[in-house]
Amino acid sequence: MTNIYRDQSLYEHALCFDPINQQRFDKGDFRTRMGDFHDVPGCMSNPDGSFTLTYFAPGAKKVQVRGIGGSMPNTYDMLPSDTMPDYFTVTITDVPAGFHYIEFLVDGVLTIHNQLPIGYGCSYAMNFIDVYDPDFTWSMLKDVPHGTVHMEIYKSDVVGRYRNCYVYTPPSYETEPNKRYPVFYVQHGGGENESGWLWQGKINYIMDNMIAEGLCEEMIIIINHGFNFTENPDGTFRSGDIDKVLALECVPFIDKKYRTIPDRKYRACAGLSYGTIHSRMTVMGHPDLFSAVGIWSGSFGFDTITNATNNNPVSKFNYTDFFQSKEYFNERIKLMFYGCGDQEAGPMAPAEEIDSYIAKGYNIVRYVAPGFHEWSVWRRCAFEMIKLLFKW
Repeated sequence: MTNIYRDQSLYEHALCFDPINQQRFDKGDFRTRMGDFHDVPGCMSNPDGSFTLTYFAPGAKKVQVRGIGGSMPNTYDMLPSDTMPDYFTVTITDVPAGFHYIEFLVDGVLTIHNQLPIGYGCSYAMNFIDVYDPDFTWSMLKDVPHGTVHMEIYKSDVVGRYRNCYVYTPPSYETEPNKRYPVFYVQHGGGENESGWLWQGKINYIMDNMIAEGLCEEMIIIINHGFNFTENPDGTFRSGDIDKVLALECVPFIDKKYRTIPDRKYRACAGLSYGTIHSRMTVMGHPDLFSAVGIWSGSFGFDTITNATNNNPVSKFNYTDFFQSKEYFNERIKLMFYGCGDQEAGPMAPAEEIDSYIAKGYNIVRYVAPGFHEWSVWRRCAFEMIKLLFKW
């Protein structure tokens, strides 16, 4: 078994960067315990493309695992291990490599597996696994110079609360103090938060590896929470327009604190799924501040005022005037990158409609990745869009 299947990026998460149980598992020692820390890893990628899951469940009669998102559609029964008392195990062979949100059921009760990566998805803490994908290794931890991830806190007058965002600066940021950088704002999807592009999306590794290979411009990445929750008089919360927070508060904060190029031509924003609404509102609602937009696994609609089916305030916009002519569009939008998975429900947008604009010379790129409505697709979308950014 080669070391690539033990790459730390496959197993790290917010609670554990370097799970030491990998070494004991390789040595076949299932008995040693370090306090309450079990040394048997929850998931291991195998060279044949399969992966093995284990679950410590003393006294359980039935343990099952199921996926969320499309690429892992079945529910699998885990069987008692012949060699590890109180452990249940299963090797899964019919699921593609890449990222998968998963859930465990112990005697019918939904549980968290405390030896697997934990992230925030579907509006709660849940497990995920990352199975080595030989066709996309840009999100893996490699022996290259690494940038820095900062956590920033800024006051939002729009929301009336403090906000948190993560900031990735490239390796040269520390060694070239006179250099200034373009900025790429990336947004998560519905039911997720600002931690997603780090632990699920691994955007920092993607950037490290692309910069090392000379595939992209060096840039700063900003990761924000995608909702503007303001408090009602009765103590409940409502969701407002996130673009006001990003454009009017986060952009000035970042430009003041970091060595950015404070010019619209060097500012871009992309979002996935529900975050495509955020990216459209941010870029097309503030063309004086942004010049490029990424729409990953979202619709190609730009008018939700006349076509609205609900009263969600985040979905009210009309940007159809951008498409009045190629000249008008291209002057304002240097790049519109539309990406989705080839197995996503829909399709998310009619390819013919997008291609018709491309044929007329609009600054639009359409990209289709292999996969479902999952992080494996969005990592690829980020990779492909980043290659094109700020080269104008």
